[in-house]
Amino acid sequence: MNWPAAIAAGWHPVAEAARVGRKPLARQLLGEPLVVFAGEGGPVVLRDRCPHRGMPLSGGRVEGGRIVCPYHGWAFGTGGACRHVPGSDSVPPVAAAALPVRVAAGLVWTTLGDDAFPALPPAMTDASLDRFWWVPATSDARVLDALENHLDPAHPHHIHPWIVRAPERRVSTRVAVRIDQHGASATYHEQARATGLLSRLFEGHRTTSTGRLWPPTMSEVSFDGPAGLRLSIAVVFSPEDVARTRPYAHFATPKGRMPAWLKRALLKAFHWPILAQDRRALAAQASREGPYATGPLDFLAPAIWAFASGRTPEPRDYEADMLL
Repeated sequence: MNWPAAIAAGWHPVAEAARVGRKPLARQLLGEPLVVFAGEGGPVVLRDRCPHRGMPLSGGRVEGGRIVCPYHGWAFGTGGACRHVPGSDSVPPVAAAALPVRVAAGLVWTTLGDDAFPALPPAMTDASLDRFWWVPATSDARVLDALENHLDPAHPHHIHPWIVRAPERRVSTRVAVRIDQHGASATYHEQARATGLLSRLFEGHRTTSTGRLWPPTMSEVSFDGPAGLRLSIAVVFSPEDVARTRPYAHFATPKGRMPAWLKRALLKAFHWPILAQDRRALAAQASREGPYATGPLDFLAPAIWAFASGRTPEPRDYEADMLL
């Protein structure tokens, strides 16, 4: 698979840091099998292949910060070097292939390339907010389809009626689009009470909603009221394979009277049907090939595709009108 340049060279999450422990985690990234485990100094990511006889290391166990192959018991430590061979006093100079690791915003990230670590949405690390990660199962979706779907303003009326948008209550809305070397955004000046069930619960009167692209595979949708941020939903889309993508979804809300655990439960409950509806649409989309047409409401799609290919689109600021 010839992946788009920035995706092939970029950093992607492979696990929540809090879930990396004594049990190896089998993962896949860009079609490559990986294993994640807790090493002596923190999370370790290796290609999921023992250099001895090719057995998947993810089927083994973790002992003392080393991953032990289930076939012959060879143990590999941080950096992938073989540290022990049962029944022998000598250790061969071999190593399992290790990948770079970075722990940031509660996730374990790695890369198969050499790009710099990307900028993250500030909401992911803002201690003044109530925050949590939700990592559903992998979806049958192409990564750029999933990314664009999250930032698309036009489908919620049809795919998520009443949950996200009221299908028959469109309002004339001014859209401010900005594209620069760092990413792209579309801000919708709504100045109205949110119409969707989820939005009414968490927002009330909405002044603006904004979709932001954090290249190459991160997006954030945020909703603001008169007092500022009401809800941020940022998603990192990790491309496991051509049509298999795992979303790492980060939710952030202002601290307030409602306890964080209750907001977490409500947000997850409301997003279960949204996730299921998006999964069906993305799976159907992934089963079809062919070029895409660009419509008048595809404000961020050209920037998504350009950044993914390693190209910086021409900077521009413009405004448009739509019925949202």
